[in-house]
Amino acid sequence: MNQQKINDTFTLEIPDSLAPMSSRELEELSRNGGDPCRWGAWDRENHVMMTALWKDYPALLARLADLKAIAKRNEQLTRKAYEKHDYRLLGFDTLQAGETKAMGYRYTYRAGDIQQAVTCWLIKDGRTVYALMCNGREENSAADQAMFRGVMEGLRRL
Repeated sequence: MNQQKINDTFTLEIPDSLAPMSSRELEELSRNGGDPCRWGAWDRENHVMMTALWKDYPALLARLADLKAIAKRNEQLTRKAYEKHDYRLLGFDTLQAGETKAMGYRYTYRAGDIQQAVTCWLIKDGRTVYALMCNGREENSAADQAMFRGVMEGLRRL
Protein backbone atom coordinates (compact mmCIF):
# COMPACT_ATOMS: atom_id res chain seq x y z
CA MET A 1 0.00 0.00 0.00
CA ASN A 2 1.11 3.52 -0.80
CA GLN A 3 0.16 6.50 1.39
CA GLN A 4 -0.99 9.64 -0.44
CA LYS A 5 -1.70 13.10 0.99
CA ILE A 6 -4.82 15.01 -0.12
CA ASN A 7 -4.69 18.82 0.36
CA ASP A 8 -2.62 18.50 3.54
CA THR A 9 -5.86 17.38 5.23
CA PHE A 10 -6.36 13.65 4.57
CA THR A 11 -4.26 10.61 3.76
CA LEU A 12 -5.31 7.68 1.61
CA GLU A 13 -3.73 4.24 1.48
CA ILE A 14 -3.86 3.23 -2.18
CA PRO A 15 -2.80 -0.08 -3.74
CA ASP A 16 0.76 -0.20 -5.07
CA SER A 17 -0.64 -0.83 -8.56
CA LEU A 18 -1.83 2.82 -8.67
CA ALA A 19 0.94 5.23 -9.63
CA PRO A 20 0.56 8.93 -8.73
CA MET A 21 -0.05 11.19 -11.74
CA SER A 22 2.20 14.07 -12.71
CA SER A 23 0.92 17.64 -12.71
CA ARG A 24 0.92 17.54 -16.52
CA GLU A 25 -1.28 14.42 -16.53
CA LEU A 26 -3.67 16.03 -14.07
CA GLU A 27 -3.82 19.18 -16.20
CA GLU A 28 -4.65 17.04 -19.25
CA LEU A 29 -7.65 15.56 -17.41
CA SER A 30 -9.08 19.06 -16.95
CA ARG A 31 -8.58 20.30 -20.50
CA ASN A 32 -12.28 20.00 -21.37
CA GLY A 33 -13.24 22.75 -18.93
CA GLY A 34 -13.94 20.58 -15.89
CA ASP A 35 -12.71 21.30 -12.40
CA PRO A 36 -8.98 20.71 -12.20
CA CYS A 37 -8.00 17.41 -10.59
CA ARG A 38 -5.54 18.19 -7.88
CA TRP A 39 -4.46 14.63 -7.09
CA GLY A 40 -4.65 11.47 -9.11
CA ALA A 41 -3.27 7.99 -9.50
CA TRP A 42 -3.81 5.33 -12.08
CA ASP A 43 -3.23 1.72 -12.93
CA ARG A 44 -2.64 1.77 -16.68
CA GLU A 45 -2.61 -2.00 -16.97
CA ASN A 46 -6.05 -2.45 -15.38
CA HIS A 47 -7.48 0.81 -16.77
CA VAL A 48 -8.50 2.28 -13.41
CA MET A 49 -7.94 5.85 -12.22
CA MET A 50 -8.53 7.58 -8.90
CA THR A 51 -8.73 11.37 -8.72
CA ALA A 52 -9.48 13.99 -6.11
CA LEU A 53 -10.49 17.59 -6.38
CA TRP A 54 -11.60 20.07 -3.79
CA LYS A 55 -13.13 23.47 -3.61
CA ASP A 56 -13.50 26.04 -0.83
CA TYR A 57 -16.90 27.69 -0.46
CA PRO A 58 -17.88 30.94 1.27
CA ALA A 59 -18.45 30.35 4.99
CA LEU A 60 -22.21 31.00 4.96
CA LEU A 61 -22.85 28.81 1.93
CA ALA A 62 -20.69 26.03 3.36
CA ARG A 63 -22.58 26.18 6.65
CA LEU A 64 -26.00 26.04 4.98
CA ALA A 65 -25.32 23.26 2.47
CA ASP A 66 -25.63 19.73 3.79
CA LEU A 67 -23.76 16.78 2.29
CA LYS A 68 -26.89 15.24 0.76
CA ALA A 69 -27.72 18.46 -1.12
CA ILE A 70 -24.11 18.77 -2.27
CA ALA A 71 -24.14 15.19 -3.59
CA LYS A 72 -27.42 15.71 -5.44
CA ARG A 73 -26.17 18.94 -7.01
CA ASN A 74 -22.89 17.33 -7.99
CA GLU A 75 -24.77 14.46 -9.65
CA GLN A 76 -26.91 16.94 -11.62
CA LEU A 77 -23.77 18.67 -12.90
CA THR A 78 -22.23 15.31 -13.81
CA ARG A 79 -25.39 14.25 -15.65
CA LYS A 80 -25.35 17.46 -17.67
CA ALA A 81 -21.65 17.09 -18.52
CA TYR A 82 -22.08 13.49 -19.71
CA GLU A 83 -25.55 13.62 -21.26
CA LYS A 84 -24.11 13.13 -24.77
CA HIS A 85 -22.12 10.12 -23.56
CA ASP A 86 -25.00 7.78 -22.57
CA TYR A 87 -24.89 8.84 -18.89
CA ARG A 88 -26.78 6.48 -16.56
CA LEU A 89 -27.09 7.02 -12.79
CA LEU A 90 -26.74 3.76 -10.84
CA GLY A 91 -27.62 5.19 -7.42
CA PHE A 92 -26.58 7.09 -4.30
CA ASP A 93 -24.86 5.65 -1.22
CA THR A 94 -23.25 6.72 2.05
CA LEU A 95 -20.01 5.56 3.61
CA GLN A 96 -18.03 6.10 6.78
CA ALA A 97 -14.67 7.29 5.41
CA GLY A 98 -12.45 7.00 8.44
CA GLU A 99 -13.97 9.45 10.95
CA THR A 100 -15.74 11.38 8.17
CA LYS A 101 -19.12 10.75 6.57
CA ALA A 102 -19.09 10.52 2.78
CA MET A 103 -22.00 10.54 0.38
CA GLY A 104 -21.68 9.54 -3.19
CA TYR A 105 -23.13 8.15 -6.35
CA ARG A 106 -22.25 5.72 -9.10
CA TYR A 107 -22.79 6.16 -12.81
CA THR A 108 -21.76 4.87 -16.19
CA TYR A 109 -21.01 6.66 -19.43
CA ARG A 110 -19.58 5.78 -22.82
CA ALA A 111 -16.11 6.94 -23.92
CA GLY A 112 -15.93 6.00 -27.58
CA ASP A 113 -16.57 2.25 -27.69
CA ILE A 114 -15.77 1.71 -24.01
CA GLN A 115 -18.39 1.74 -21.26
CA GLN A 116 -16.93 3.43 -18.15
CA ALA A 117 -18.12 3.03 -14.55
CA VAL A 118 -17.46 5.77 -12.00
CA THR A 119 -17.89 6.00 -8.24
CA CYS A 120 -17.80 9.52 -6.77
CA TRP A 121 -17.59 10.11 -3.00
CA LEU A 122 -18.08 13.61 -1.59
CA ILE A 123 -16.81 14.81 1.78
CA LYS A 124 -17.53 18.12 3.45
CA ASP A 125 -14.80 19.40 5.74
CA GLY A 126 -15.62 22.86 7.06
CA ARG A 127 -15.69 25.20 4.04
CA THR A 128 -14.05 22.62 1.75
CA VAL A 129 -15.86 19.99 -0.30
CA TYR A 130 -13.82 17.07 -1.61
CA ALA A 131 -14.79 14.85 -4.53
CA LEU A 132 -12.89 11.58 -4.72
CA MET A 133 -13.57 9.47 -7.79
CA CYS A 134 -12.69 6.08 -9.17
CA ASN A 135 -13.10 5.55 -12.91
CA GLY A 136 -12.65 2.26 -14.72
CA ARG A 137 -14.12 -0.03 -17.31
CA GLU A 138 -17.62 -1.29 -16.62
CA GLU A 139 -16.60 -4.94 -16.90
CA ASN A 140 -14.23 -4.44 -13.94
CA SER A 141 -16.57 -2.24 -11.90
CA ALA A 142 -17.26 -4.71 -9.07
CA ALA A 143 -13.55 -5.13 -8.28
CA ASP A 144 -12.80 -1.42 -8.78
CA GLN A 145 -15.69 -0.39 -6.53
CA ALA A 146 -14.62 -2.80 -3.76
CA MET A 147 -11.02 -1.53 -3.94
CA PHE A 148 -12.15 2.11 -3.85
CA ARG A 149 -14.54 1.49 -0.94
CA GLY A 150 -11.63 0.02 1.01
CA VAL A 151 -9.45 3.03 0.19
CA MET A 152 -12.21 5.41 1.30
CA GLU A 153 -12.92 3.51 4.52
CA GLY A 154 -9.23 3.92 5.36
CA LEU A 155 -9.25 7.70 4.86
CA ARG A 156 -7.47 9.45 7.73
CA ARG A 157 -7.26 13.06 8.82
CA LEU A 158 -3.75 14.47 9.16
